Amino acid sequence: MSFDPQTIEADLRAAMRTGPSQVAARPDPVARVESGVTRRRRRRLLVTTAAAALAVGTVVAGTGLIIDRPFRSTADTSTAVGAEPVAAAPQILRRSPRPDRQPCRIDNVDSMDWIVQSAPWGLSTGLALRPNNSDRCTLSGRPQLSGINTATGASEPIAAVDAGQLDTSVTRQFPATIDPGEPARIEIRGGKCPAGQEPRSYRSLVVTVGTQKIPLPSSRSLTGICGADVSQWFVEPPMLYAALNAKLEAPRVLGRGQDFTYTVQIDNVYARNYPLSSCPIFRLGIAATDIGPWQRINCTQAAIHGHDSIRFTLHGQIPPDTEPGQHKLTWMAAMSTGEATIADMGTGGTTVTITR
Repeated sequence: MSFDPQTIEADLRAAMRTGPSQVAARPDPVARVESGVTRRRRRRLLVTTAAAALAVGTVVAGTGLIIDRPFRSTADTSTAVGAEPVAAAPQILRRSPRPDRQPCRIDNVDSMDWIVQSAPWGLSTGLALRPNNSDRCTLSGRPQLSGINTATGASEPIAAVDAGQLDTSVTRQFPATIDPGEPARIEIRGGKCPAGQEPRSYRSLVVTVGTQKIPLPSSRSLTGICGADVSQWFVEPPMLYAALNAKLEAPRVLGRGQDFTYTVQIDNVYARNYPLSSCPIFRLGIAATDIGPWQRINCTQAAIHGHDSIRFTLHGQIPPDTEPGQHKLTWMAAMSTGEATIADMGTGGTTVTITR
């Protein structure tokens, strides 16, 4: 059995002799159903939105357990502007010298590598030998050097001379006690010719260690020399790094000769405070080339609190003779503990584009 809603409404009005304003029309059943569906959809939407918000909160919180949660809000982050040059470069702590171990075996070494320094904290430019040893070992002594005389085409030993003290800007430990994969180093410097002595030039250089002959990279040669100074084997000990993370933020595009402002944030990822008995001393560079003096940051902090950060706003200048193109801005600081802090160490610095 079915009923017509309009007929029912007309019958009631006629029976009660009232106007249409006294009795509200009965809603259309279809409209009632649609209204109920709309209400249920709205409730489901609110529930879903709330759940999504909770889920997003969980994701953020979960991510924060690794990255964000250890740090406090930026309200706790202090900012200092400016720095002052210092009279001398800071002393950065390095790995202590190691006692000698068994001699390194180099019978399966094919050649030596030529390393080009790419960042202030990397190995210096020069020759490197990586013996294929599974344990820590020691290379000591001074290898012999020979090469092909470019004037005669004959292979001959190159006379040993004393070229004076090595460059003190590189930290060296003698002899070279190295771990597997760590390079042992030597430096080769050509000797100056005294008056009346004719200089010589050499290519296809070879160092002899015991009975083993090891060729140098073909790009290495000695031109216009009178003998050569071959150093003893040494190792460049790595810096000791502070338990801190640092990140540099700078304009992505900079012009040659441009003055600019950049920010460095240093994060203490541990719960204990990191002491600052004095403010960090830093140097800004492009790759391995320093573009400013060592400077001490003007700061007021006595420590970087556990799970906290500090930010410094500093000034730099791009040298006017910088080659246009992409470069890495590098930033290294010596903390008051003597440990080093490197900004963006994992990427070798912060990428910027230098324009004319």
